Amino acid sequence: MTAGERPFNVGAIFSAQHGHIRGHLRTLNELDEVSEIHLCAIEGGELEEISAMSPKVKSGTRNLDEFLAREDIEFVVVTARNDISADVLQKCVDAGKHFIFEKPGAMNAPELRAVAESAKANNITTGVVFQNRWTPSNKEVKQARIDGAFGRVMTVETRLATSQVRFRRPTTWMFKKATGGTGILAWLGCHHIDMVCYLLDDKIVEVSAMLGTQSPEPIEVEDTAFLSVRFAGGAMGTIHSGYHLAGPMPDGMGGSNDSFVAVRGTKGYARVDATRGDAYGLYSDAPGWASGGYREKVFSLPDSPAYGGAAGEDFMLQHMEASRTGGKAPTSIDDAVHVLEVIDAAVESSATGRLVKIGG
Repeated sequence: MTAGERPFNVGAIFSAQHGHIRGHLRTLNELDEVSEIHLCAIEGGELEEISAMSPKVKSGTRNLDEFLAREDIEFVVVTARNDISADVLQKCVDAGKHFIFEKPGAMNAPELRAVAESAKANNITTGVVFQNRWTPSNKEVKQARIDGAFGRVMTVETRLATSQVRFRRPTTWMFKKATGGTGILAWLGCHHIDMVCYLLDDKIVEVSAMLGTQSPEPIEVEDTAFLSVRFAGGAMGTIHSGYHLAGPMPDGMGGSNDSFVAVRGTKGYARVDATRGDAYGLYSDAPGWASGGYREKVFSLPDSPAYGGAAGEDFMLQHMEASRTGGKAPTSIDDAVHVLEVIDAAVESSATGRLVKIGG
Protein backbone atom coordinates (compact mmCIF):
# COMPACT_ATOMS: atom_id res chain seq x y z
CA MET A 1 0.00 0.00 0.00
CA THR A 2 1.35 3.41 -0.96
CA ALA A 3 0.25 7.06 -1.16
CA GLY A 4 -0.39 7.40 2.55
CA GLU A 5 -1.27 3.72 3.13
CA ARG A 6 -4.94 4.56 2.66
CA PRO A 7 -6.95 2.48 0.17
CA PHE A 8 -8.61 4.12 -2.81
CA ASN A 9 -12.32 4.45 -3.42
CA VAL A 10 -12.51 4.60 -7.20
CA GLY A 11 -15.40 5.63 -9.40
CA ALA A 12 -15.98 4.40 -12.94
CA ILE A 13 -18.19 6.21 -15.46
CA PHE A 14 -19.11 4.30 -18.61
CA SER A 15 -21.46 4.50 -21.55
CA ALA A 16 -23.11 1.65 -23.44
CA GLN A 17 -21.13 -0.68 -25.72
CA HIS A 18 -17.71 0.52 -24.62
CA GLY A 19 -15.84 -2.74 -24.14
CA HIS A 20 -12.91 -1.25 -22.25
CA ILE A 21 -14.92 -0.78 -19.06
CA ARG A 22 -14.64 -4.53 -18.53
CA GLY A 23 -10.87 -4.38 -18.79
CA HIS A 24 -10.68 -1.50 -16.35
CA LEU A 25 -12.91 -3.30 -13.85
CA ARG A 26 -10.56 -6.28 -14.01
CA THR A 27 -7.63 -3.93 -13.34
CA LEU A 28 -9.27 -2.27 -10.35
CA ASN A 29 -10.28 -5.66 -8.99
CA GLU A 30 -6.65 -6.84 -9.11
CA LEU A 31 -5.23 -3.81 -7.30
CA ASP A 32 -4.92 -4.34 -3.54
CA GLU A 33 -4.80 -0.56 -3.19
CA VAL A 34 -8.44 -0.32 -4.34
CA SER A 35 -10.95 -1.15 -1.63
CA GLU A 36 -14.20 0.02 -3.23
CA ILE A 37 -15.50 0.61 -6.75
CA HIS A 38 -18.55 2.78 -7.42
CA LEU A 39 -20.17 2.76 -10.86
CA CYS A 40 -22.09 5.31 -12.91
CA ALA A 41 -23.69 4.07 -16.12
CA ILE A 42 -24.61 6.78 -18.62
CA GLU A 43 -26.26 6.68 -22.05
CA GLY A 44 -27.59 3.16 -21.52
CA GLY A 45 -24.47 1.68 -19.91
CA GLU A 46 -24.87 -1.94 -18.80
CA LEU A 47 -25.01 -1.25 -15.06
CA GLU A 48 -26.21 -4.62 -13.79
CA GLU A 49 -23.83 -6.62 -15.97
CA ILE A 50 -20.76 -4.55 -15.10
CA SER A 51 -21.65 -4.45 -11.38
CA ALA A 52 -21.46 -8.23 -11.26
CA MET A 53 -17.87 -8.27 -12.48
CA SER A 54 -16.17 -7.45 -9.18
CA PRO A 55 -16.96 -7.99 -5.49
CA LYS A 56 -15.39 -4.57 -4.88
CA VAL A 57 -18.34 -2.87 -6.57
CA LYS A 58 -20.31 -1.29 -3.72
CA SER A 59 -22.78 0.94 -5.54
CA GLY A 60 -24.15 1.81 -8.95
CA THR A 61 -26.21 4.67 -10.32
CA ARG A 62 -27.29 6.29 -13.56
CA ASN A 63 -27.27 9.81 -12.12
CA LEU A 64 -23.95 11.42 -13.06
CA ASP A 65 -24.41 14.60 -11.02
CA GLU A 66 -25.17 12.69 -7.83
CA PHE A 67 -22.26 10.35 -8.50
CA LEU A 68 -19.75 13.20 -8.90
CA ALA A 69 -21.08 14.93 -5.78
CA ARG A 70 -19.95 12.02 -3.59
CA GLU A 71 -17.03 13.05 -1.39
CA ASP A 72 -15.80 9.47 -0.85
CA ILE A 73 -14.86 9.03 -4.54
CA GLU A 74 -11.46 10.62 -5.14
CA PHE A 75 -10.38 9.12 -8.48
CA VAL A 76 -12.50 8.33 -11.53
CA VAL A 77 -12.01 6.11 -14.58
CA VAL A 78 -13.98 7.48 -17.54
CA THR A 79 -14.93 5.15 -20.39
CA ALA A 80 -17.34 7.17 -22.50
CA ARG A 81 -18.36 7.40 -26.13
CA ASN A 82 -16.26 9.89 -28.09
CA ASP A 83 -19.07 12.40 -28.67
CA ILE A 84 -19.89 12.73 -24.95
CA SER A 85 -16.48 12.14 -23.38
CA ALA A 86 -15.30 15.77 -23.23
CA ASP A 87 -18.51 16.84 -21.47
CA VAL A 88 -18.12 14.06 -18.89
CA LEU A 89 -14.48 14.99 -18.29
CA GLN A 90 -15.40 18.64 -17.79
CA LYS A 91 -17.98 17.60 -15.21
CA CYS A 92 -15.25 15.64 -13.40
CA VAL A 93 -13.11 18.79 -13.35
CA ASP A 94 -16.01 20.88 -12.05
CA ALA A 95 -16.56 18.33 -9.27
CA GLY A 96 -12.87 18.36 -8.32
CA LYS A 97 -12.30 14.74 -9.30
CA HIS A 98 -8.94 13.47 -10.56
CA PHE A 99 -9.41 11.13 -13.51
CA ILE A 100 -8.02 8.88 -16.21
CA PHE A 101 -9.99 8.44 -19.42
CA GLU A 102 -10.24 6.27 -22.49
CA LYS A 103 -8.74 7.66 -25.65
CA PRO A 104 -9.33 9.76 -27.65
CA GLY A 105 -11.36 11.74 -25.07
CA ALA A 106 -13.25 13.97 -27.51
CA MET A 107 -14.31 14.33 -31.12
CA ASN A 108 -11.49 16.76 -31.91
CA ALA A 109 -8.54 18.57 -30.36
CA PRO A 110 -10.27 21.90 -29.54
CA GLU A 111 -12.91 20.07 -27.46
CA LEU A 112 -10.32 18.27 -25.37
CA ARG A 113 -7.96 21.26 -25.16
CA ALA A 114 -10.70 23.23 -23.39
CA VAL A 115 -10.99 20.48 -20.77
CA ALA A 116 -7.20 20.32 -20.41
CA GLU A 117 -6.98 24.05 -19.71
CA SER A 118 -9.77 23.81 -17.14
CA ALA A 119 -8.14 20.80 -15.44
CA LYS A 120 -4.81 22.62 -15.19
CA ALA A 121 -6.48 25.72 -13.73
CA ASN A 122 -8.15 23.56 -11.07
CA ASN A 123 -5.10 21.40 -10.21
CA ILE A 124 -6.76 18.21 -11.41
CA THR A 125 -4.48 15.23 -12.04
CA THR A 126 -5.37 13.69 -15.39
CA GLY A 127 -4.37 10.65 -17.40
CA VAL A 128 -5.28 8.91 -20.64
CA VAL A 129 -5.25 5.18 -21.29
CA PHE A 130 -2.17 5.03 -23.51
CA GLN A 131 -1.11 1.97 -21.53
CA ASN A 132 1.35 0.73 -24.17
CA ARG A 133 3.83 3.30 -22.85
CA TRP A 134 4.18 1.19 -19.73
CA THR A 135 5.27 -2.11 -21.27
CA PRO A 136 8.84 -3.07 -20.38
CA SER A 137 9.86 -3.14 -24.06
CA ASN A 138 8.71 0.39 -24.81
CA LYS A 139 10.20 1.75 -21.58
CA GLU A 140 13.58 0.12 -22.29
CA VAL A 141 13.68 1.30 -25.91
CA LYS A 142 12.92 4.84 -24.78
CA GLN A 143 15.69 4.67 -22.19
CA ALA A 144 18.08 3.35 -24.85
CA ARG A 145 17.33 6.41 -26.97
CA ILE A 146 17.92 8.71 -24.00
CA ASP A 147 21.21 6.92 -23.33
CA GLY A 148 22.36 7.55 -26.91
CA ALA A 149 21.97 4.09 -28.43
CA PHE A 150 20.40 5.42 -31.62
CA GLY A 151 22.34 8.65 -32.05
CA ARG A 152 20.19 11.21 -33.84
CA VAL A 153 16.81 9.65 -34.63
CA MET A 154 16.14 9.84 -38.36
CA THR A 155 12.89 7.90 -38.82
CA VAL A 156 10.14 6.02 -37.05
CA GLU A 157 7.76 3.47 -38.54
CA THR A 158 4.66 1.84 -37.08
CA ARG A 159 2.09 -0.67 -38.24
CA LEU A 160 -1.05 -1.68 -36.40
CA ALA A 161 -3.14 -4.07 -38.46
CA THR A 162 -5.88 -5.88 -36.60
CA SER A 163 -9.09 -7.85 -37.09
CA GLN A 164 -11.37 -6.74 -39.91
CA VAL A 165 -14.61 -4.90 -39.23
CA ARG A 166 -16.63 -8.06 -39.95
CA PHE A 167 -15.19 -9.63 -36.79
CA ARG A 168 -16.28 -6.66 -34.69
CA ARG A 169 -19.69 -4.99 -34.26
CA PRO A 170 -20.15 -2.88 -37.41
CA THR A 171 -23.35 -1.26 -36.12
CA THR A 172 -21.88 0.00 -32.86
CA TRP A 173 -21.19 3.67 -32.09
CA MET A 174 -17.48 3.51 -32.94
CA PHE A 175 -18.27 3.00 -36.62
CA LYS A 176 -20.67 5.96 -36.85
CA LYS A 177 -19.36 9.42 -37.66
CA ALA A 178 -21.73 11.25 -35.29
CA THR A 179 -20.60 9.25 -32.24
CA GLY A 180 -17.10 8.05 -33.16
CA GLY A 181 -15.80 11.02 -35.16
CA THR A 182 -13.07 9.03 -36.83
CA GLY A 183 -12.53 5.28 -37.04
CA ILE A 184 -9.33 3.26 -36.74
CA LEU A 185 -7.33 6.38 -35.84
CA ALA A 186 -9.49 7.22 -32.81
CA TRP A 187 -9.82 3.64 -31.60
CA LEU A 188 -6.38 2.10 -32.19
CA GLY A 189 -4.12 4.23 -34.38
CA CYS A 190 -4.00 6.79 -31.59
CA HIS A 191 -1.85 4.39 -29.57
CA HIS A 192 0.94 4.42 -32.13
CA ILE A 193 0.70 8.17 -32.65
CA ASP A 194 1.24 8.53 -28.91
CA MET A 195 3.92 5.86 -28.82
CA VAL A 196 6.26 7.51 -31.32
CA CYS A 197 5.85 10.86 -29.54
CA TYR A 198 6.62 9.14 -26.24
CA LEU A 199 9.66 7.26 -27.52
CA LEU A 200 11.15 10.39 -29.08
CA ASP A 201 10.01 12.90 -26.43
CA ASP A 202 8.86 15.00 -29.37
CA LYS A 203 5.75 16.32 -31.06
CA ILE A 204 4.50 15.88 -34.60
CA VAL A 205 4.36 19.17 -36.51
CA GLU A 206 3.50 18.09 -40.08
CA VAL A 207 1.09 15.45 -41.39
CA SER A 208 0.31 14.13 -44.86
CA ALA A 209 -2.31 11.39 -44.88
CA MET A 210 -4.54 9.07 -46.85
CA LEU A 211 -7.62 7.73 -45.08
CA GLY A 212 -10.18 5.39 -46.54
CA THR A 213 -12.67 2.58 -46.02
CA GLN A 214 -11.82 -0.80 -47.52
CA SER A 215 -14.36 -2.87 -45.59
CA PRO A 216 -17.53 -4.04 -47.39
CA GLU A 217 -19.50 -3.43 -44.18
CA PRO A 218 -21.52 -0.18 -44.29
CA ILE A 219 -19.49 1.82 -41.77
CA GLU A 220 -19.25 5.63 -41.80
CA VAL A 221 -15.62 6.09 -40.73
CA GLU A 222 -12.19 5.10 -42.01
CA ASP A 223 -10.87 1.60 -41.44
CA THR A 224 -7.53 2.34 -43.13
CA ALA A 225 -5.05 5.13 -42.40
CA PHE A 226 -1.59 5.94 -43.75
CA LEU A 227 0.18 8.94 -42.22
CA SER A 228 3.52 10.49 -43.13
CA VAL A 229 4.73 12.77 -40.37
CA ARG A 230 7.56 15.11 -39.41
CA PHE A 231 8.59 15.84 -35.82
CA ALA A 232 9.67 19.16 -34.35
CA GLY A 233 13.16 17.72 -33.88
CA GLY A 234 13.44 16.82 -37.56
CA ALA A 235 12.76 13.08 -37.55
CA MET A 236 10.30 11.73 -40.11
CA GLY A 237 7.98 8.76 -39.93
CA THR A 238 5.11 6.66 -41.21
CA ILE A 239 2.12 5.46 -39.20
CA HIS A 240 -0.14 2.78 -40.67
CA SER A 241 -3.33 1.56 -39.00
CA GLY A 242 -6.08 -0.66 -40.34
CA TYR A 243 -8.80 -3.22 -39.70
CA HIS A 244 -7.19 -5.55 -42.24
CA LEU A 245 -6.64 -9.03 -40.80
CA ALA A 246 -8.82 -12.00 -41.65
CA GLY A 247 -8.83 -13.20 -38.06
CA PRO A 248 -11.40 -13.03 -35.26
CA MET A 249 -11.21 -11.25 -31.92
CA PRO A 250 -10.72 -14.06 -29.39
CA ASP A 251 -11.33 -11.93 -26.29
CA GLY A 252 -13.41 -9.07 -27.66
CA MET A 253 -10.58 -6.65 -26.98
CA GLY A 254 -7.25 -7.23 -28.68
CA GLY A 255 -8.14 -9.46 -31.59
CA SER A 256 -5.62 -10.60 -34.16
CA ASN A 257 -2.69 -8.23 -34.51
CA ASP A 258 0.21 -7.52 -36.86
CA SER A 259 1.87 -4.70 -34.97
CA PHE A 260 5.27 -3.08 -34.48
CA VAL A 261 6.99 0.22 -33.73
CA ALA A 262 10.49 0.92 -35.09
CA VAL A 263 12.97 3.70 -34.28
CA ARG A 264 16.00 4.23 -36.53
CA GLY A 265 18.89 6.60 -35.93
CA THR A 266 22.41 7.42 -37.04
CA LYS A 267 23.95 4.99 -34.53
CA GLY A 268 21.36 2.28 -34.12
CA TYR A 269 17.80 1.06 -34.38
CA ALA A 270 15.14 -0.83 -32.44
CA ARG A 271 11.91 -2.59 -33.25
CA VAL A 272 9.24 -3.32 -30.66
CA ASP A 273 7.22 -6.28 -31.91
CA ALA A 274 3.81 -6.50 -30.24
CA THR A 275 2.90 -9.51 -32.38
CA ARG A 276 5.33 -11.60 -30.30
CA GLY A 277 3.99 -10.34 -27.00
CA ASP A 278 6.29 -7.90 -25.22
CA ALA A 279 9.56 -8.10 -27.15
CA TYR A 280 12.10 -5.96 -28.93
CA GLY A 281 15.27 -6.17 -30.98
CA LEU A 282 17.98 -3.50 -30.81
CA TYR A 283 21.27 -2.78 -32.58
CA SER A 284 23.69 0.03 -31.80
CA ASP A 285 27.26 0.90 -32.72
CA ALA A 286 27.29 3.91 -30.41
CA PRO A 287 30.12 4.07 -27.85
CA GLY A 288 29.35 1.69 -25.01
CA TRP A 289 26.79 -0.22 -27.05
CA ALA A 290 28.84 -1.63 -29.93
CA SER A 291 30.24 -4.54 -27.92
CA GLY A 292 26.75 -5.92 -27.57
CA GLY A 293 25.94 -5.75 -31.28
CA TYR A 294 22.39 -6.88 -32.04
CA ARG A 295 20.32 -8.09 -29.11
CA GLU A 296 16.78 -9.32 -28.59
CA LYS A 297 14.75 -9.38 -25.42
CA VAL A 298 11.43 -11.04 -24.68
CA PHE A 299 9.69 -10.20 -21.41
CA SER A 300 7.69 -12.71 -19.41
CA LEU A 301 5.43 -10.86 -17.00
CA PRO A 302 3.24 -12.39 -14.29
CA ASP A 303 -0.18 -13.42 -15.55
CA SER A 304 -2.86 -10.85 -14.84
CA PRO A 305 -6.43 -10.40 -16.09
CA ALA A 306 -5.96 -6.62 -15.90
CA TYR A 307 -6.23 -4.44 -19.00
CA GLY A 308 -2.66 -4.41 -20.27
CA GLY A 309 -1.69 -7.26 -17.94
CA ALA A 310 0.66 -6.74 -15.01
CA ALA A 311 2.08 -3.60 -16.66
CA GLY A 312 -1.47 -2.29 -16.94
CA GLU A 313 -1.98 -2.71 -13.21
CA ASP A 314 1.05 -0.55 -12.46
CA PHE A 315 0.04 1.98 -15.12
CA MET A 316 -3.32 2.53 -13.43
CA LEU A 317 -1.83 2.57 -9.94
CA GLN A 318 0.76 5.20 -10.88
CA HIS A 319 -2.01 7.54 -12.03
CA MET A 320 -3.99 6.96 -8.85
CA GLU A 321 -1.00 7.63 -6.62
CA ALA A 322 -0.09 10.78 -8.55
CA SER A 323 -3.58 12.10 -7.85
CA ARG A 324 -2.77 12.00 -4.13
CA THR A 325 0.88 12.99 -4.11
CA GLY A 326 0.83 15.56 -6.88
CA GLY A 327 3.64 13.65 -8.58
CA LYS A 328 4.04 13.07 -12.30
CA ALA A 329 1.68 10.48 -13.78
CA PRO A 330 2.68 8.30 -16.76
CA THR A 331 0.34 10.32 -19.02
CA SER A 332 -1.75 13.47 -18.95
CA ILE A 333 -4.65 14.91 -20.89
CA ASP A 334 -2.14 17.00 -22.85
CA ASP A 335 -0.86 13.81 -24.49
CA ALA A 336 -4.35 13.06 -25.77
CA VAL A 337 -4.78 16.63 -27.01
CA HIS A 338 -1.68 16.27 -29.18
CA VAL A 339 -2.83 12.92 -30.54
CA LEU A 340 -6.14 14.52 -31.52
CA GLU A 341 -4.23 17.38 -33.17
CA VAL A 342 -2.48 14.77 -35.32
CA ILE A 343 -5.75 12.97 -36.11
CA ASP A 344 -7.46 16.26 -37.01
CA ALA A 345 -4.54 17.10 -39.29
CA ALA A 346 -4.72 13.65 -40.91
CA VAL A 347 -8.44 14.09 -41.63
CA GLU A 348 -7.81 17.51 -43.18
CA SER A 349 -4.84 16.28 -45.21
CA SER A 350 -6.73 13.30 -46.59
CA ALA A 351 -9.69 15.50 -47.55
CA THR A 352 -7.61 18.23 -49.23
CA GLY A 353 -4.64 16.28 -50.54
CA ARG A 354 -2.30 18.74 -48.81
CA LEU A 355 0.33 18.60 -46.09
CA VAL A 356 -1.06 20.05 -42.84
CA LYS A 357 1.07 21.79 -40.22
CA ILE A 358 0.28 21.59 -36.52
CA GLY A 359 0.75 24.52 -34.20
CA GLY A 360 2.15 26.77 -36.90
